[in-house]
Amino acid sequence: MSELASLKKSTIVSADKREMTNIVSQYLEDMAYNGGEPLKDLALCRKYIFLLEELEKGLKDFAIKELETYDRNETNVLGAIVKAVDSPGKFDFSESSAWVSQKAKVDAETKRLKDIEAFAKTLKSKTTVVDEETGEAVEYFPPAKSSSTSIRVTLS
Repeated sequence: MSELASLKKSTIVSADKREMTNIVSQYLEDMAYNGGEPLKDLALCRKYIFLLEELEKGLKDFAIKELETYDRNETNVLGAIVKAVDSPGKFDFSESSAWVSQKAKVDAETKRLKDIEAFAKTLKSKTTVVDEETGEAVEYFPPAKSSSTSIRVTLS
């Protein structure tokens, strides 16, 4: 991969977090003052993120094997501490009847809450409904909605 070989020659390789943050700040400041191609740059960022995440996944087993040769399975490479760590274990509580019983209750209440939320999302104004089980009148209000604009970049 000659592309990765050229990346290894980049000044970013020896930069620490603070320096990389400064690089980004300078780039964005230049974009603000002089313009640029933010959509192309964003697409390029997404491509690099994908490439590097895939590469990182592929290197994991090789890195673990090499780290076994270091004291405490740890070393410092290019200003980054690389260490093999045990990930948290998973627990299976399914043999405990108390847990299974409580989990069923939680799941039922979670479903009930989701049903209420789905109903409330259909409302245009306050609505009163009589609970068939208790005879109690329950008021429902349409939910307040807030959103922000985000950008989705999908690689083809």
